[in-house]
Amino acid sequence: MTEDDNNDQESLFKEAMTGVRPLKKVNRSAELRKPPTKVPESTLRARRQAAQMEDKPGGAALSESWVEPIDPEQKLDYSRPGIQHTRMRQLRQGLLPIQYQLDLHGYKIEEARELISEFLLFCRNEGMQCVRIIHGKSHRSINRQNTLKSHVNHWLRQLPEVLAFCSAPPSEGGTGSLLVLLKRKAR
Repeated sequence: MTEDDNNDQESLFKEAMTGVRPLKKVNRSAELRKPPTKVPESTLRARRQAAQMEDKPGGAALSESWVEPIDPEQKLDYSRPGIQHTRMRQLRQGLLPIQYQLDLHGYKIEEARELISEFLLFCRNEGMQCVRIIHGKSHRSINRQNTLKSHVNHWLRQLPEVLAFCSAPPSEGGTGSLLVLLKRKAR
């Protein structure tokens, strides 16, 4: 490139930038840290407790036995016996309205176990039937058994209030999240 070309490009750039002003600085970190508006107090308590605990918590009585390794892109699909095929198809296609969601990004496995238990208990008590749990795909994990996706798959199968779950359609989070169908609250 010749010096004339550099000068031409510089002058073109200066011309294009005429009248442009820098954006005002906004404290976005404070904005991002605000908790969602309808987080149950029990979930906030569980988060605080998990952050303060050094030992592994007793958990929500969810098994920590061998966890089947799950591939990051593997689609998950589970239903208890007796679930109607139509209902499962609606869940798989994302046709059921998602009433609440839990995002587990950034949580350790021990913390996630507590949060899932609290989250599902809260949702069921509120009469919700379809919720989303975002676990991520764990692409960076070397040992697939120690991923949130693998553990969430393992834990949800143990919970009697979970009737079915499946990987969300791509528009709802794909294989990085699950749509969960819950039992109706007993009257």
